[in-house]
Amino acid sequence: MRNIRRFRIAGCLFVCLAFTGGGVAWADNSHADFYVEDPYAAHNTSGSEARIGSAVGFLYHEPIPVFAVGGNAAMGYRFGRLTVEAEYTYLAFQVKGPSSTPLGAGQRLAAIGRFDVIRLGPRIVGANSLLSFYIEGGLATAWNHWYKPAYYEQSRLVPGDTRRPEGQLGFGLALDHRLQEPIGFPHRVGWFLGWRMSMSPHQQMVGSICRGVSCKPVEMMDEDRLVDRSMLFQSSLAFTF
Repeated sequence: MRNIRRFRIAGCLFVCLAFTGGGVAWADNSHADFYVEDPYAAHNTSGSEARIGSAVGFLYHEPIPVFAVGGNAAMGYRFGRLTVEAEYTYLAFQVKGPSSTPLGAGQRLAAIGRFDVIRLGPRIVGANSLLSFYIEGGLATAWNHWYKPAYYEQSRLVPGDTRRPEGQLGFGLALDHRLQEPIGFPHRVGWFLGWRMSMSPHQQMVGSICRGVSCKPVEMMDEDRLVDRSMLFQSSLAFTF
């Protein structure tokens, strides 16, 4: 009888522990699903990310001064503070100054890594919000294509098309908001604002004076430098899901 009682007591303890363990596992799963009851709880920023935004800035060391305006889109994954993205950027080139004459277009395809150096949590920023100061870097391929003026426009210098590798460095801030009870997509919405500088090996300047289909190559006064650069100011919305 004594052994039977011990067996029953051990069985009850095992059942209680099993239910207790199940409760703990359920709580962990709730955090994994990003559902939170406390708007001031710690942030879990891991997950897939999609980002879309605008970019404006300048291309330096080109045969003609260039103002660039366009947009970009990116897809990637957030590993907590670290985000890895594949990004596509399209830029329209205009005359630097009051004129809006189209000069050409540029495309960029890049692999970007971004890291949150400093984070300010919800108890400082506000419920379910996170403010981050980030740095980023990456590698890209850049294509620049230049338009010829129409026959009714004045003749102008048209640089030669280029394709070159780029190294990219940037910094900025991100305001990231958590949906306290997400419905699946997304569970976070963020706003990014920052600067990005791109550097590429200098290529010899090549250009022609064109009007319509008629072009005449001209000798360019090249500068003795190793690196060409550009600077873009970027603003974008990001969705984590």
